[in-house]
Amino acid sequence: MSRLAGRMKADVAELAAQFNVAGVAYAIDVGGDVVEAHHGVTHVEHPLPVDGDTLFQIASMSKPFAATVVMMLVEDGRLGLDDPVARHVPDFATVGGVHDAGITVRHLLTHTAGWDGDELLVRSVPDGTLADAPAVMSNARQLVEPGTDFTYNNGGFAIAGRLVEYVTGQPFATVLRERILEPIGLGRTVTNADEAILHRVAMRHDVRGGEPQVMYDPSWQPGWALAPIDLPVGGLISSTNDLLTWLGCWLQRGDDQLSLSASTRSMMCEPHAGWYNPTTSQGVGWAVRHVAGVTIHAHGGLTAGYCSYSLFCPELDLAAAVLTNSTTGTPLCKAVTDRLMGYLGTEDVVGSPDVLASVDQARLAGAYSGSFGIITVTADVDQLTLTTERHPTAPGEWQPATEHPRTAKMYSPDHAVVTTPAAYEGTLVDFAPSAPGEPAVWLRSGGRIHTRV
Repeated sequence: MSRLAGRMKADVAELAAQFNVAGVAYAIDVGGDVVEAHHGVTHVEHPLPVDGDTLFQIASMSKPFAATVVMMLVEDGRLGLDDPVARHVPDFATVGGVHDAGITVRHLLTHTAGWDGDELLVRSVPDGTLADAPAVMSNARQLVEPGTDFTYNNGGFAIAGRLVEYVTGQPFATVLRERILEPIGLGRTVTNADEAILHRVAMRHDVRGGEPQVMYDPSWQPGWALAPIDLPVGGLISSTNDLLTWLGCWLQRGDDQLSLSASTRSMMCEPHAGWYNPTTSQGVGWAVRHVAGVTIHAHGGLTAGYCSYSLFCPELDLAAAVLTNSTTGTPLCKAVTDRLMGYLGTEDVVGSPDVLASVDQARLAGAYSGSFGIITVTADVDQLTLTTERHPTAPGEWQPATEHPRTAKMYSPDHAVVTTPAAYEGTLVDFAPSAPGEPAVWLRSGGRIHTRV
């Protein structure tokens, strides 16, 4: 373990310098032995060292917490996983009422509701609460039929949070605290800025002039913390010490005080969305990935100035969490995770990219529309180029910053892997399978389906 600790510390220092990340908290648990490799500072203008108790926004790593709360209510007999959402959320609605009765609780928690889940971000209500979520999502475009395909769905988890409030009669934050945070001892996992300020907190940063700088602009967020409507979607604030305790519950080593049966935990970790590319499926709250002979369950997260990743792997008796306070933290999270898996005898390989000439190019090229813009795909001799143009915004609407064009190589007739730029290297792009010669009707990038224009 001492050799592994040395490697981890060297990796974090190297990668933090490469990607100009101000602070990193990184910890793993292998068979009950914990190794930490923290680096950098909480705030470049008022620096304190990052440690295992430092709080970071964990963003979408909040989603498995929300899914677990819902499954506790399922075990309580207060709802069913395959109940229509409208049975429990009376103001739930879809465009034209077409799918009001067809979207189930399972669809919400497995990203298979089929609608445009980023409607929640594009047209979010300033300082909105979960009571606003049904109205916001009632206008979401239906991309595919419910239950047919995975498309990453922030809005589904906001609706799930509102469902918890209807079923229990309590605020989602209260239920989360009483059912999960307090029983398993997550004393530094909090739901708002007023709670976070009582602890050492990592400030958010971006990179300007090749140096990390404090990020004062809240971007899509109303302030430092996310709005209450986003709590089950991505609003939790936590530390690596707390996250290892949480992830340890999913390794099912013994008495961990999480009031959820072993059978339900195992079911949540099974594929519920098919293998939508050769390595990846979706469980209830958790992504499911095949990595060189083992299965890992994972979730990443991104908010303004924070990037994070966590995983657990029962076959390796492994849990890991990496938290950063920089907009450039995503490639660091990926690199330290890939290196860790290599040290433990596995390697994350999605397949050797083929040359594009071996693939039917004509059916892939074209323009595809999603929440965050139109992706235009062009086919060259040996690669695809994906260029994103953001949608124009009306007052009260939001779009992310412009992305650099990405290049990708095909490794099967329907799947590509991004090769540049470095921040996206290794991410996957999928195209809808179609009959030979027929154009793909959608592409999936960043986990989100974009439909052909």
